[in-house]
Amino acid sequence: MKLASTEDIQAYNDATINGGIRGIMYGIGLSVPGFYLLNKRVAAYRSLPTPLKAAGYVMVIVPCISITAEKQGEAFTRSQYSGVAKLELDREAEIEHQRWQSLSSVQKLGDWAARHKYQLVGASWVGSLGAAWALVNRNKFQSTSQKVVQARMWAQGLTVGLLMVSALLTGFDSSKSEEPRAPHEDHTWKAILEADPHLNAEERKQLHEITQAVKERKDQLVQGASDAISTKKD
Repeated sequence: MKLASTEDIQAYNDATINGGIRGIMYGIGLSVPGFYLLNKRVAAYRSLPTPLKAAGYVMVIVPCISITAEKQGEAFTRSQYSGVAKLELDREAEIEHQRWQSLSSVQKLGDWAARHKYQLVGASWVGSLGAAWALVNRNKFQSTSQKVVQARMWAQGLTVGLLMVSALLTGFDSSKSEEPRAPHEDHTWKAILEADPHLNAEERKQLHEITQAVKERKDQLVQGASDAISTKKD
């Protein structure tokens, strides 16, 4: 492991910028044809004011830039790992792959939904906004701006409901799960040292003693906190 040099930081910035440029292209490729079709076939969209149409482009392009830039930066960071650190990352990826393969189709769906609940809430908000607009747009006695405000209010209400349901489900899952899923260690010092082929028998013995001492100290702290809470309740 080494400290990042100026060249490394510059290379990371370049990778992130390249990802952002790619995101711009993705956003334009998605928004321009879509809004062109809307403008050609939907009279209600043609009647929208120009700032609102521009906001639609922003809502598509900006997330594309943010996501692709972040993913490109993460990919660059992963590419810089080598030696024991890379072996540890590969080991964690293999453990996650085996865990995923052991799940049933229903469990995979639940696991995916649990890891992407905020994306699902965002997509549900967009969907609810479209559904609300379709319903509100039937009213011929309201102006376009009034319909937009009503659709937004309906979408916000539905989103709040979705957030509450998501919070309830998250609490229910955490309280009912007998074996909650814990994240793997992020290539910590312990895992890396254990995989280091340069350690001799004496060094491995010392590492084991340190690990055991840390575990015992952690157990003591947890037990002390539990006793303090029990005493406070009494």
